[in-house]
Parts: sequence; C-alpha cells; structure tokens
Amino acid sequence: MTGQECFDVWAPAAAAWSAWAKPVLFAQLAARAWTMPAEGDTPAPFDVFWAPSAGRTAIIVDLPGVASVTVGLALAARGYRPVPLYNTSFGDAAVVDAEAIARELLRRTAWLQGISLAKSAPPVFLLDANRMSPAVLPAPGRYDNRWIVFPQDFPSGSYLRANGVSDVLLVHGDKGVQDDLSHVLLRWQQLGVKLSARDVSAPGQTRELRVTPPSLFRRLWYRVIALSGLRRNNAGGFGAVIPIPSSGGHG
Repeated sequence: MTGQECFDVWAPAAAAWSAWAKPVLFAQLAARAWTMPAEGDTPAPFDVFWAPSAGRTAIIVDLPGVASVTVGLALAARGYRPVPLYNTSFGDAAVVDAEAIARELLRRTAWLQGISLAKSAPPVFLLDANRMSPAVLPAPGRYDNRWIVFPQDFPSGSYLRANGVSDVLLVHGDKGVQDDLSHVLLRWQQLGVKLSARDVSAPGQTRELRVTPPSLFRRLWYRVIALSGLRRNNAGGFGAVIPIPSSGGHG
C-alpha cells in the first residue's frame, strides 16, 4: 500500500472531515522501506469509557506521540472518524519523534480500513502534545520538526455546527490546554460550541472548559510571531535541517 493509499484510508474523500487531515507524514512513507502487515494489527487497548456515544461531540486528542494514535483508534472503534493533524515531517536527528507516529499510522491502516465508519461520523482530531516540546534541543545539523496548529488547521465553529457538532471534548495529558490550541478553542467557544476537557494522565472527571484569551488572540501579527524560529518543509508542513555555520577565517 502506497503512502497515498494509506492517506485515502485515513482521509476518505466522502468523509465530512477529511479536508483537514494532513498528508505530510503519509507523503514520506514512500521514502522508507517500511512494510505494512498483511492484516491490520489490532491497536493497543485503551479504555475510552469517558467518551460520549458518537453523535454531536467532536474530540481532540492532544497526547504525546504514538499515544495520540492509540486513543484515536480506540475512539474509532466507538464510531468516531480519526483525523490525523500531524503537520510535520521526520528526518535524521529529528528533535520531535514524528517517525514513530508515521510508523504507527502505517501499521494501523489495514485495521482502520476494516472497520465500518459512517460518512457522517463525528471527528476525533489527532495531535502530538510534544509538537513544541522536543526530546532534544534544536541545534545546527539537527532536523528541527517542531510544529504548531492554527485555527485554519481546524474546521470553523460554523462548519462544526452545520455538520451536527455542538460539543467538543479535549483529551489531554499533563501539559494541559496548550497555547496554540487555545486560539482554536476560544473561537469555537465564542460561537456557542460547548467545550469540555479530560486529563487522562490523572484520575478525575470530565470537566467543563472555559478558555480565556491567549496572548495575541486575533492579532494580525500572531501568526508571524508564532512561526518565528520554526522551519517549514518544502513539501508542506514543518521540518528542515538547521544549517551548520560555515567556519571561514580571514587571512
């Protein structure tokens, strides 16, 4: 199965939310000699007892690395459509382990293809909570693939409501509600979308979520400042090698 074929399973043309799925990691699959199991491996079990029955709720899973895929697929088994939003790439000496996510997406493609999801299934948007928390610091010669999300990476509140979504549940870990995601959530909140959150890193109940305006909310220069220091990939998304300064001398 090619990277394009894998992407078509995760983002089928007929699904209401496929326009927001990011193709970057799938496009890189052709560059690696990875093989997919003949039969889809069953995802690692994860108890999503807290998830509402698939209906009027959309879910955002903002968990570290492969855990986001695992929880997303557990929700797919409950009738949600997983929408990968990993807008980054991988490379040698990468500071964020996006390659592990790409491998997991590939490994679970056949399983996802084998379950029956309605075209109108509500979305579960998948994010890597480590997108701006690299395992190693960016340095010359390393592949800097840190990334962030913008409101344009998600459907608008009006689109959510027009497609039957009135509530959004954020599933997060110990990082809480990250700043870039606050810019998305607050826009939905202002349009009357009901927000809630659940911290799966600690025992507790799903709680109501009220988002306060983050820094530079709706300011024209927010995008420019947010992108400062990040590296875009020529093929789309984020990721590029940090140049090594030339060592020249003066005679």
